[in-house]
Amino acid sequence: MDCSRTLTHFASYGSLGHFTQLATPIWIFDVDNHKMWWANPAGVLFWEAENLQELLLRDFSTDSDMVRARLRQIIRHGSGSERIQDTWTLYPNDAPKNVVLSFMPISVENGTNAVFIEVKQFANDYADADSLRILEAARASALMVSSFSAEGRLLTQNPAALTCFGPPRTGVHGNEMASRLKDPDVADQLLQTAQSGKSQDIEQLVWTLAGARVHRIQARRGRDPVTGVFVTVISEEDVTEQNAMRLRMQSLNEQLERKIEERTKRLQASEERYALATQSAAIWDWDLEKNHLFVSPSLIEALGHEPDVFREALAASSIAEFLHPDDVASYMAELERHLKEPEAPFRHEHRFRTGCGDYRWFHGQGKAIVGAEGRAVRSVGILTDISERKELEASLFAAQRLEAIGQLTGGLAHDFNNLLTVILGNAELLDMIDTRNHESVDAIKDAAQRGADLTRQLLAYSRKQTLRPQPVDLSELVTNMSKTLLRNLGEGIEVSTKITGGLWPIHADVTQVESALLNLAINARDAMPQGGALEICCQNRRIDESFALTGGSKALRPGEYVEILLRDTGEGMSAATLERAFEPFFTTKKTGQGSGLGLSMVFGFSRQSGGGTVLDSTPGKGTTVSVFLPRHVTATSARATSPSAELILGKGENIHLLEDDSAVQSTLRGILESLNYRVSQSHSAALAMRMIAQEPSPDLILADMVLPGSESGLQLVTSLSDTHPHIKTVLMSGSAKDQSEQDALASRGLVFLQKPMNKALLSQVLHEALNRQS
Repeated sequence: MDCSRTLTHFASYGSLGHFTQLATPIWIFDVDNHKMWWANPAGVLFWEAENLQELLLRDFSTDSDMVRARLRQIIRHGSGSERIQDTWTLYPNDAPKNVVLSFMPISVENGTNAVFIEVKQFANDYADADSLRILEAARASALMVSSFSAEGRLLTQNPAALTCFGPPRTGVHGNEMASRLKDPDVADQLLQTAQSGKSQDIEQLVWTLAGARVHRIQARRGRDPVTGVFVTVISEEDVTEQNAMRLRMQSLNEQLERKIEERTKRLQASEERYALATQSAAIWDWDLEKNHLFVSPSLIEALGHEPDVFREALAASSIAEFLHPDDVASYMAELERHLKEPEAPFRHEHRFRTGCGDYRWFHGQGKAIVGAEGRAVRSVGILTDISERKELEASLFAAQRLEAIGQLTGGLAHDFNNLLTVILGNAELLDMIDTRNHESVDAIKDAAQRGADLTRQLLAYSRKQTLRPQPVDLSELVTNMSKTLLRNLGEGIEVSTKITGGLWPIHADVTQVESALLNLAINARDAMPQGGALEICCQNRRIDESFALTGGSKALRPGEYVEILLRDTGEGMSAATLERAFEPFFTTKKTGQGSGLGLSMVFGFSRQSGGGTVLDSTPGKGTTVSVFLPRHVTATSARATSPSAELILGKGENIHLLEDDSAVQSTLRGILESLNYRVSQSHSAALAMRMIAQEPSPDLILADMVLPGSESGLQLVTSLSDTHPHIKTVLMSGSAKDQSEQDALASRGLVFLQKPMNKALLSQVLHEALNRQS
């Protein structure tokens, strides 16, 4: 033993030599390393060791976890200056020695935690064997045992209770029991019950060093072995997990009871539903070993087949005989995969032939039942009619495709119309100069006009053409056309008209109505190369509920319309052709026999006019086209005449031309001068503003709406409206403006002119604008 070592926090005892002379067994135990660090001779004798060195080398690793935990408690809760006294049973040579020990936490070399232990008394001197055994059992017990005075003051607690709650904590009015319980009133109840000689067993939420826990608490009366007074003895068991499990089981049981009750009610109601479902659901059950296929009556009924005929045909061939030819290969491939991989469900969409020869879409979903060898022995599943969904998907796709084409054609129109303005304008100027080549000039003008019509048809499809709606008497218009144009459709074509009395006037562009009727009539003629009948009907239609239009377009809104119906006895269209009939440039005619813009023009014109078009056709049974145009409801008298082509000359008025395209600018200037106008010109809004500010100011500004950069003719006109209110304006553009844009311009008193325009139309628009009252 190296007595030169020092003991930190132990200076009051002087050197270890002082303890060496004492007859009281004393030793120092290294708690961190769990071994003996020092002992006096009496301590060596107590442990029955031959000498100190042998004691220091003794193995204490067999000590229980309880011994280790108790020593750590003494280190953790000891003050370092006050001793802790406790009764222990020690085993020097496997023979028990019951002693009362005094512990003091100290620190030895390098800050190692240790305890200074002194034997105060041998317990065998005053305690019988049973008492000692009970004392040891209480100390080693996992139950938390504590004793409290009548006021709730903590008297003692075993190591388990100390581990759980820690050192005594001052509670309400010194009631340390109350400080442990969530409900302090329960502490008074336990104390009173125990003091009256009764016992109590309850579960309570308690505050521990580890947080809130649930303890089962048993309280009973006992005596203090030191003073002999009555005390309350509390034993506690942590039942947090059991309590949570019990509450969970209680909740689950309540849920289960409710579910059982609900399922019982549903079961009673579902028996009839099940019987009905087995009759009405479209299901299949295929016994692979017997090669027997069962299909429910509802599927046969949905397909419109006679049950006996269908089953006979099914037994003689296979289900593939009723599939659409285009679906057979993919169906058989999915079926083969389904049988080879029975763990994966069967999923496939296909068409079944109905009793009347057409097809309906079904979605099949099933599973395979596997036999003992792991191979599929049965296939069962359900078939869902998805025909309506397929129609909606096709309509949506068609609408998106048509919209994309419409945006493309609308974007091309601006540049194309500028080119046509140059061609048509110069042709008219050339016609004024060179009368010898009149036929050549007329050919140029006709070609330019056809180009303008082509652009107009494209714009009609995208619903961006310039319309001039007015009240139109369809009865007069259709009657006049049937006497002229429609009578000359060709040999073998019989045209009949049927117009109901009291036909409403429509609100539409009369030129476009004539063009639509002519296009539809020509399509009907081409569908009847061997001759046939074309019927044209006009009738009032009041639409109460929205219904879908052909070509993926939106529904026709409720309102009052006039329906123009054309029905032919021609070849009709297949479903694939009908789906694309309204697409620009789509045609079934041979190359060079048609542009494919007729139906697309009708489609766009009717939609832009606030109506719509419905197309119905069956191969070999002809085609029916219904064009719905809105009723005109004002008191203005209806007319059915196209705009005139009268040329009106100017009176020498000054017109300022704002146009950024130099070719278009030069052409329009020549036309304006030929109409007897004085012309100034600019290519930008800024330049136009400077020129107009000079005297004299022009009588009218003819401005292009679309200019390079951020400028526009509309912005120029707006800027001048305050400073030069007397100047008349006409806006023009190669880009089309829909009806709402034109209405917005008109509401501001502005005139819009669509490029290309012929000389006559330009002269009329300028004349009306110049003579309009401000």
